[in-house]
Amino acid sequence: MSTIPISFIEWLHDTARADRGMFYDLDGVRRYMGFDELYRDALLMAERLRSLKLPPRFIAPIWMTPSPSCFRAIMAVTLADGIPAPLHAASTFAEIPAMLDGLEAELFLYSPSLLPVSRQPEGWASLAGLGRLLVNGETGEALKPATQDRAHGLPERTRQYIPPHDTAFIFMSSGSTGTPKGIMLSLRNMWSNVWSIKESLQLGGSDSVLITKSLGYCSTVTGEWLLALHAGMNIALAPGLTHPLQLIAAIREHRPTFLCTVPAVMLSLAKSVKWQAEDCRSLRKLIVVGAAMPPDMLLLIQSRLPATDIMPCYGLTEASPRVTYLPSRWLAAKPGSAGMAVPGVELAIYRDGRPCPPGETGEVIVRGDNVMLGYYNDEKRTAEALTPFGLRTKDEGWLDEDGCLFLTGRSDYAFNVAGHLFHPETLENVLLSHAAVAEAAAAGMPDAATGSRPVALVVLEKGGSAYDDAKAVTELLEYCRERLPAAGRPRDLMIVPALPRTKTGKLDRRAIQAKVEEGYDDCGRREISVAIDGH
Repeated sequence: MSTIPISFIEWLHDTARADRGMFYDLDGVRRYMGFDELYRDALLMAERLRSLKLPPRFIAPIWMTPSPSCFRAIMAVTLADGIPAPLHAASTFAEIPAMLDGLEAELFLYSPSLLPVSRQPEGWASLAGLGRLLVNGETGEALKPATQDRAHGLPERTRQYIPPHDTAFIFMSSGSTGTPKGIMLSLRNMWSNVWSIKESLQLGGSDSVLITKSLGYCSTVTGEWLLALHAGMNIALAPGLTHPLQLIAAIREHRPTFLCTVPAVMLSLAKSVKWQAEDCRSLRKLIVVGAAMPPDMLLLIQSRLPATDIMPCYGLTEASPRVTYLPSRWLAAKPGSAGMAVPGVELAIYRDGRPCPPGETGEVIVRGDNVMLGYYNDEKRTAEALTPFGLRTKDEGWLDEDGCLFLTGRSDYAFNVAGHLFHPETLENVLLSHAAVAEAAAAGMPDAATGSRPVALVVLEKGGSAYDDAKAVTELLEYCRERLPAAGRPRDLMIVPALPRTKTGKLDRRAIQAKVEEGYDDCGRREISVAIDGH
């Protein structure tokens, strides 16, 4: 591994190149900003932040739309000796106060456009509690609460928790199984993972990356932005894409060689005939992150893009985040695999405190410099996750003889069906491979005879079904019967308009479970037709 920078400040300084930069759209006009210009702007903003007399190592959640201003704000916080905590732009205003309070934030940077005009400025002012300042991340202007004299700095406040001295970033977990956690990462964590990703993908100065995802994702910051700085790549920004074909248009326009995307986008593209390989001729590397994708769908995309290396990857924010990658040459040979460990990372499978041999299923354990410092102000969860044998991921899986990982699901989500431990992801992946299915989720309904029984929720492709819901249910149940063992086949399948998701786009498992149970009486019989409101 190459020499780690002394600090993030040194890293940002050393990568502030004039011949590399960021392409973005502003008011319908394509613009360019060199990394050197972005760095100079960040230095100026950092000076404004220092003038606010913030305490050393202040924590600054950043709720902004993906734009050069958001990158500048993150850099400015770092340059002003603070700890940035990027939040998802998709977060709702109602969620913000709890995150600010949970992180004991002294500073909050925001994009004004994220709050309706009718709620400004009172809405922003309501977030300026004791010991907290608000700054417009677009302009750098501080919002001054009526009760606070900025000239005298922040009111005195004693922190309940002091993060480790080497904390460089804090990312919020998805909250798919509970309250979001603040995940603390160091410079060493993130630098080691940037190096691992660059080595595994073999990217360099002739490459460019198209960034479409939120900066609230660790994978966007580490695996795209910081990777681009380290490898000397140009960046093209294309945020706010709401349809997969908009992604195809962005690829045609910006001609990136590297793209990181998610299964939901890939599945839609796999089932669409409205694009051609020529649209993506610039792409050399395409990685799929965030969740597993049905292997036959991956192979279908690869067949349509023969000149592009398509690689599924596995990771988690607690690992900074990348853990594995599957080289495209193994897609057909190892269907369903998440791949081998990236350079510098070790994988192991443990069951009941002992390592498992190849082929035996257990919990995935990760070791390496990429493993997080811990959870913010949560010693109990940190101790549960950081064990003497490595980071416990709560993901279940097994390794083959080549060291390739095959995931079976989350231990949090698994339920028992007639003595068989069943992971809902198994059923979901089968359903997602059907041409008529846009989204799928599964949950376990308590059952007196079998312990639990699988129930599936499905969103059909828009305009993709030539039959009514009743016919779709019949066909999908038969489709599952042909592809799943008896214990894994859904006993009920419901067509719904949308699935509940967290702000990071992951399935909200708790909400799905609750909605499924609402559709049954106390004896476990279907009582009502379940409908789920989408967000």
